[in-house]
Amino acid sequence: MTSDFVRRVDQLDANVLDEELLFLLNTQYRKAFIYLPNSVLARLGPELDVLFKFLFKYLPLSILKCTFGQSIFQLQYHRSGSHQLASNNKLCTLALISVCAPWFWDRVVRKIILSLPNNELSNKTLDASYVLERKFSAVHQLLALINLCIFLQKSTYLTLYERFLKVRPLYSEPQSIRSVQSDNIDRELLWHGLSEFLGFALPLINITKIKGFFKRTFMPKSYKSHYRKYFIHNHLCSICGDIPNFPHNFGCSHVFCYYCISSILLADPAYICLDCDVKANGMESLKPLDSAKM
Repeated sequence: MTSDFVRRVDQLDANVLDEELLFLLNTQYRKAFIYLPNSVLARLGPELDVLFKFLFKYLPLSILKCTFGQSIFQLQYHRSGSHQLASNNKLCTLALISVCAPWFWDRVVRKIILSLPNNELSNKTLDASYVLERKFSAVHQLLALINLCIFLQKSTYLTLYERFLKVRPLYSEPQSIRSVQSDNIDRELLWHGLSEFLGFALPLINITKIKGFFKRTFMPKSYKSHYRKYFIHNHLCSICGDIPNFPHNFGCSHVFCYYCISSILLADPAYICLDCDVKANGMESLKPLDSAKM
């Protein structure tokens, strides 16, 4: 025996899952036509899309009596007011009107109107079709909004098509009462709070300044002496170790790439050279060097 009440979140989640699955399958299905001429895709593309969407909607309805998303939540379409499964005719009609109605108007009715002889009557008919389409779209959106409000209140008929055909999803098996464990919620809140704190605090930490402090404090003096002689004799950038690009210095005897030293001085204006312990004074202390004299 199935229950008449179906949780709103299950119906909405099932609808979202169907849309996501349709998007993934549609991406793969389009790859099958990438080698066809563009003229064929431009002429038959909408019909192929409608056929694919109809099969995606109709096949699970005819076999499982539900969509793919609804099957995960153990939902099946039943007749309204009873616990009998919906008939195949109603489910086929549901798939047809939910998929083919927009295509029928755009590709059949509009095409017939555009194929009329170019005269005053055809122009009036075309203008009237646009006005009718706008009015019908406004009425449809208003009815969909009213239906959504009723659904949120009574948890019945997620779409207008279900209300029109008097079919609604019901649970195929009895549902157990859901129990929320506070331990899981506390753990999630803790991790979310920690991640937000780290996301706020980490950008405020000056990594360049901390790195320079540890290098000056813990680098052995013997290594500093070797490091100093190597870069003085080889005229290499003391930061990246390559030939300086736009060589600059800030008052010491060492050479730096402009990008290397400027990025460090922007992060740490009081940067101290690791080789000779000369302290910089921000970007104002940078001076260009003549590469020919190096």
